[in-house]
Amino acid sequence: MKRRQPHGIPRAGQLMAGLAAVAVAGGILLSYQLVALRKALEADVRVHASVMAENIAAPLMFKDAEAAREILRSLHPAPFLVDAVVHDGEGREFAAFHRAGTQQPALAPASGWLGRVSIKLPVRHNGQDLGQVTLRADTRAVERGLGNYIVLLGLASLGALLTSAVLTRRGRVRVARAEQELAWLAYTDPVTGLPNRRACQERLAEALDEAGQDGGQVGLLLIDLDNFKVVNDTAGHAVGDELLRQAGERLHGLLGETGLVGRFGGDEFLVIAPMLDSPARLRRIAESVLEELRRPMQLSGMEAIITASVGSAIAPLDAVDAEELISFADSALYHAKGQGRDRIGEFRLQMMQTAQRRARLERELRRAIEGEGLDLFYQPQFDCASGEMVGAEALLRWQHPVDGFIAPDEFIPIAEDCGLIVRLGAWVLERACADAVALSAATGKALSMAVNVSARQFREKDFAAIVEAALAKSGLPAGRLELELTESMLMADVDSAVQFMHGLRRLGVRLSIDDFGTGYSSLAYLQRFPINQLKIDRSFVRPLPAAGQVLASAVITLAHQFGLDVVAEGVEDEAQLAWLRDAGCNLVQGYLLGRPMSLFKLLQLQQQPQADLQH
Repeated sequence: MKRRQPHGIPRAGQLMAGLAAVAVAGGILLSYQLVALRKALEADVRVHASVMAENIAAPLMFKDAEAAREILRSLHPAPFLVDAVVHDGEGREFAAFHRAGTQQPALAPASGWLGRVSIKLPVRHNGQDLGQVTLRADTRAVERGLGNYIVLLGLASLGALLTSAVLTRRGRVRVARAEQELAWLAYTDPVTGLPNRRACQERLAEALDEAGQDGGQVGLLLIDLDNFKVVNDTAGHAVGDELLRQAGERLHGLLGETGLVGRFGGDEFLVIAPMLDSPARLRRIAESVLEELRRPMQLSGMEAIITASVGSAIAPLDAVDAEELISFADSALYHAKGQGRDRIGEFRLQMMQTAQRRARLERELRRAIEGEGLDLFYQPQFDCASGEMVGAEALLRWQHPVDGFIAPDEFIPIAEDCGLIVRLGAWVLERACADAVALSAATGKALSMAVNVSARQFREKDFAAIVEAALAKSGLPAGRLELELTESMLMADVDSAVQFMHGLRRLGVRLSIDDFGTGYSSLAYLQRFPINQLKIDRSFVRPLPAAGQVLASAVITLAHQFGLDVVAEGVEDEAQLAWLRDAGCNLVQGYLLGRPMSLFKLLQLQQQPQADLQH
C-alpha cells in the first residue's frame, strides 16, 4: 500500500541556509570584536600618553632633553607602542622614542591593513601649556588577535554546523520513526496487529481494481465471534483482547499469503480472497475459518471454545464496489447469526431485502417506544388444582400502522442488538406491575404477574434497581412479581447468574426458568439456582398425551423433588390439560384457556363463570 512522502526543504538547501546564517552571525561577531580590540588599544595608548604628559612636564620646564628621553624610554616594555615624541611650546621636537626597527626621527607611517593608533595630549603645568606628547601604537597585535578570533570562530562555527547536522539527522530519524508509528497506527489494529478497518477498505478497493483489469473475482468474508460480548463482559476486557489476538493469529496463520486478514472492528474480522477461481473456493475458505476457530483457546488459564458466524460475498457476481460488497457480506453475516450462528451465510438478494427491513424496523421501533406505539397483552395462568386464575404473563405486542402485527420474535432481537431492550424492558416492568395492581383491585384476587427478562437486561448492573423502582412506583408486592429467565441466559455464566439471582431474590420477587429443557442440560444446576418454578416448554406439551409422557412426567417429578412449582405452557386441548392435571402440574396456560389479550379483555374474562377451569 502506497504511502505519501512528507514534503520538506532539501538537505542542500538546509545546508546553504545554515552556512548563510553562520556567515551573517560571524560577520557581526567579527565587526564587534574588531571595534572592541581597537577601542581597547586606544584606551591603553591614551593611558600611557596621559602618564607621559604628567611626567614630561618638569623636563620641558627646565629644558632637560636628556631627562625627557629617559622618561620616554620607560615606554619600552609596552610592545604595542612604536613611537613617542615630545614637542615644546613652539612645536619643536624636544625628545623622542622610537622602537627598534621603526623609522626615526619622524613618526613612522601606518603599517598593516588597520593602520596605527595615534594619541596626542597637551603637557600643562599650573594651566600653562608647555608642549605636547604624541604616542602611536602598532595595530598588528589587534590584527593577530582578530586572526586568532577568526580561527576560533571558524572552529566554533564548524562545530556548530556539525552539531546541528547531527541533531538534524537525529531529528529526522525521530520524525521518520514518528511518521512510521503514525502510519502504523493509521493502518494497523493495536490489539491484534492486523490491518484495521481503513487498511482493509483500501486493500479491498485495490483488489477490486486489479480484478476489474484482469477479469477475475474477489471473495470477501466477514467473521463475527459468537458471544464475544459475554466473554468480554464477564471475564474482563483483558481476556477479551487476548481472545481477539488469538483469533487474529489463527486466521492469519490459516490464510498465510493467499489473502488479507484484518480486524474490521469490535469482534469482527475481514478476509479478502483475491484472484478467486470459483464461489466454491470461497466456501472452502469459510469452512476452514469456522473449523479453525472452533479449536479450544487458552484464555487466562482457562479453556474456552469460541465459534463464529461468517458472511460471504463475491465481486463482481454480487457487487462491483468495495462499499457495496462489504454491505452484502454484512447482510449474509446477519443471516448466518439469525440461523443459529456457527455457520456460513452466502449473500442472496433476499438477504439485502431482509437487512433493509430490519434497518427500517429499528428506526420505527425507536419511534414506537417514544410515541407509545407498543402495548402489553396478558395471557392468563390457571391453577390446575383449583381451576382459578392465579396470574398472567405479560407479552409485548407491536401493531405497526403499515405492516400490521409484528411478532416479538422479530422485533425483540432488533431491540437487543441496537441497545433498546434495556429501556424497553424497564417500560414493560413498570407497566406490567401497574396493570397487575389494577387487575387485582378489579378482581379482588392477589394475582401474580410474570415478566420475561432478556439476556441483555440480565447483564445490566442496574437491573435490580430497575425492578425495585417498578415495584415501588406501582405498589405491587414483590412476592407477586415473577421474572422469567431462559436457560441459555443462565448457563452462559453460571456463577455470575447465581449471584445475580440471589440479589433479585433479596428483593422478594419470584424467579422462574422459562422454556426449560430446550437445548441445555441444566438439571445439575437446579439445586444451585435460587428459583421458585420451572416452565415446561411447549415442545414437551404438544405431543401429550399420545407421546412424551415419560419426559414430561420426569420433569414435573424432578421439579417437585427440588421444591419447585411447574408451569406448562402451550396447552391447546382438553386431553393435554387432563394429563397435566393428573401428572401433578401446578399451573397451566395456553390457547385452550386464554389467548394473549388486552387488560380490558382480561378483566371481562374474569367476570365470566367460565374463567375457571372445569374439573
